[in-house]
Amino acid sequence: MNNEHQAPWECVYAKEEQNQCKPGKKPNSDQEYFEILCLCILQAGLNWGVIRKNWQKYKKGSSGFDITRLAETQTSELLKKPDVLRHAKKIDAIIYNAKEFQRIQKEYGSFAHFLDSLRHMINKEVLKVLTKRFKHMGNYTAEYYLHSVGYWT
Repeated sequence: MNNEHQAPWECVYAKEEQNQCKPGKKPNSDQEYFEILCLCILQAGLNWGVIRKNWQKYKKGSSGFDITRLAETQTSELLKKPDVLRHAKKIDAIIYNAKEFQRIQKEYGSFAHFLDSLRHMINKEVLKVLTKRFKHMGNYTAEYYLHSVGYWT
């Protein structure tokens, strides 16, 4: 069985043993890193199938998960749109995380460079960095995200 995929879109990470699921492919841009982050956060604690089934709708309602546009948006404004997941804490987290992505880009040049700067750390420390920097991200979501973007192999 070939479990190669570009996680998290086809990821079986939550359904099978971790070692049976190959990590996702490294994104080509900060925008791709951010969209996958948004997906991981929206899926956390909810029905993953429903989120994936409605992903294009949520993406459209959230300005394509464009980092700059979301960083300039208010939670209340986004929640008024018809194609947005009605979960204020998750929407607030996505907007906050867009701003955090911008801070990371300014500090490191790109999100990929930021992740590369964490390579000297042990896994537990990397998870701690992510859970402190991003809203609505616990250890499991951080671990799933890193797996999804090919950080952990």
